[in-house]
Amino acid sequence: IAISLLVHFIHHSKKHEVTPIDTLNKTTTKNAAITISNGVTTTVKTYISTTMGIASTQITNIPSSMKTTSTMMNNNVQTSTSNQSVFSNFNTSLNTGRSNFGSVLLANGQVLVAGGLINSSFLTSGTEVYTSTGWQFATPMKAARNYHTVTAFANNTKVLAAGGKITSAYQTAEVYNSVNNTWTYTSISMSNSRYAHTATLLANGQILIAGGYNASGISISAAELYIPSSNSFINTNNMNIARSHFTSTLLSDGSTVLVTGGVNASSYLISTAELYINGSWTLLSTRMTTNRANHAAVLLNDGTVLVAGGGDSTSNAYLAAEIYNPITQNFTAVGQMQYRRGAFTLTLLPSGKVLATGGADWSSGTYPLVCELYDPVTRTWSNTTMLSHGRSYHQSILTNSFVLTMGGYDGNNTRITTSEKYNL
Repeated sequence: IAISLLVHFIHHSKKHEVTPIDTLNKTTTKNAAITISNGVTTTVKTYISTTMGIASTQITNIPSSMKTTSTMMNNNVQTSTSNQSVFSNFNTSLNTGRSNFGSVLLANGQVLVAGGLINSSFLTSGTEVYTSTGWQFATPMKAARNYHTVTAFANNTKVLAAGGKITSAYQTAEVYNSVNNTWTYTSISMSNSRYAHTATLLANGQILIAGGYNASGISISAAELYIPSSNSFINTNNMNIARSHFTSTLLSDGSTVLVTGGVNASSYLISTAELYINGSWTLLSTRMTTNRANHAAVLLNDGTVLVAGGGDSTSNAYLAAEIYNPITQNFTAVGQMQYRRGAFTLTLLPSGKVLATGGADWSSGTYPLVCELYDPVTRTWSNTTMLSHGRSYHQSILTNSFVLTMGGYDGNNTRITTSEKYNL
């Protein structure tokens, strides 16, 4: 049963306009150049998972209720039961605090962040790269964006930033070349303006763009493919159900994409899921165990997909998690998380376990510091190390030796500059 979406964290994105701060980083980065970190070697499966708040993130605007009801959780009310790995708040921070941004791991081992909100009214075109010496400004995007997607090409040397919004949805997209530190618009814009959509890198190198809000703030079902060889977009078949604030995950075969949940064209939370296979969409006969938006999903090593968290129609974040089995095409509930989380990140670790970091429970205004590990063998969650700074609408990227968690929103109208490492 669909639940009427009345919560601030969806409708707030339609009501408020934001102003681009293009000059903020343009003056700073006029002669900026990327420093290549030759000492970092990283092997990444960029096709593992692309979700709305993870990897190629699109996350919602900041709920207005969070500005007045937030209560930061601290070490006195949260405890960690494991010290297998630890987060360290190392001595380097983003030059510009931001939330609702995108990030990718580049082939040279650097982490690129692009765009996002720098406060409740302003967004930025600015970009930065994390190197062995810390965060450095890179060339700004052509346009200030939030609710956009940021997706690495198959070789991880180029990056596609697509869509987003300021006062309305963007139709434009642009490509970052990490070798010469430049952004250029695609030769053809997307067929549809969109934000709060998803972008998924397929095994053939194409990028599937799906869903999101259109210029009128209504969820759409339209999908299209970015073709790197022509630097342009072509239409593909539409999803069966319009959706925004949903997840999109590439399955193990490299060509099938699972999309789950989100907000439909009538602004209802939904539990439906569908598969994209060779240009066609199939609506699954089974649904998730609950309606979800602003949730997270990640492909596990056994080929199943973990779906967790998100929010309901009363601003409550979920503890609930479930597994999608591609063989049976069913969803099965698994152990619940210890902390309610929406707008958080899930990261698959080399061990096969999954790290959950940050997030928010909007109804209580809490931002959990404690991180959790999902064990695919026992299908349960356990507390692990703690963040030093509560954050939501942030990003987490797996490198060869640590998980880098950066930026976000802390519930006090502050966009976070700090970065933290979860050492493997």
